[in-house]
Amino acid sequence: MGKPGYADQNYWIRILFMLIYWCLLNIALTLFGFLLIIVGVIRLGSKHEPVTLTSWLKSVGMFIKQIMSFLAFTTEEKPFPFQPWPESNDSEK
Repeated sequence: MGKPGYADQNYWIRILFMLIYWCLLNIALTLFGFLLIIVGVIRLGSKHEPVTLTSWLKSVGMFIKQIMSFLAFTTEEKPFPFQPWPESNDSEK
């Protein structure tokens, strides 16, 4: 019979990474909220499409999705900086 989860060293390393990514998630959600407000105000106040800010908003959203997948044990892959920063696909237009 194998060791229980709490006796495995990889379990504790994952818990440590989960705590770090939980902190990063809070920072990313705050940044996402600020970007969302800025893009909303720009779109409300002008006819100009803030392409760069929208691209940042999409990539931060994908980063949040990666963190949530890691925290929910959906994937074992650690998000940025262990993977490249998620880039938004502009082909969705």
